[in-house]
Amino acid sequence: NYSYVIYSKKTKKTLVLDPAEPQKIFDFLNSKNLSLEGILITHHHSDHTQGIGDIKKKFDVKIYTPNNDIKGTTDLLIDKQKINFSFIDFEVITTPGHTLDHIVYFNDKEKLLFSGDTLFFYGCGRVFEGTMEQMLHSLNKLKVLPDDTKVYCGHEYTKKNLEFCLHYD
Repeated sequence: NYSYVIYSKKTKKTLVLDPAEPQKIFDFLNSKNLSLEGILITHHHSDHTQGIGDIKKKFDVKIYTPNNDIKGTTDLLIDKQKINFSFIDFEVITTPGHTLDHIVYFNDKEKLLFSGDTLFFYGCGRVFEGTMEQMLHSLNKLKVLPDDTKVYCGHEYTKKNLEFCLHYD
């Protein structure tokens, strides 16, 4: 699993995306003397949400999610919503397929996409709750983003995805 700490070197303000292992996040925040501003969640699977509770015990921060059933949610996000933080802004893009509540976070200025389990290198996420048609529609939404967009996905599946591609090529 990948969790991301997004921060400003200048202001030391920080966001955490999909916190899986809270102690590693605490250690990193402490090592850089960072101030946590919020938690961003892409979908409800526990490997993307399991650190919320421990982080909330240490920090009084907002939890931005696509689903009110995610424990700790303070701010429910919807498609095309803009969320502004002190050092970075994101557009929320709904991407159902892997799960029905899946969203991604896109920053147009820096061309950053935090894609959770929708998009991986050489592949996409497994369809658990949605349909293949929903996943295709979601991927088509991401396809129109700028070509130089940097993609930060939720897991490291590159080798397996390449093996799959080579097997069926």
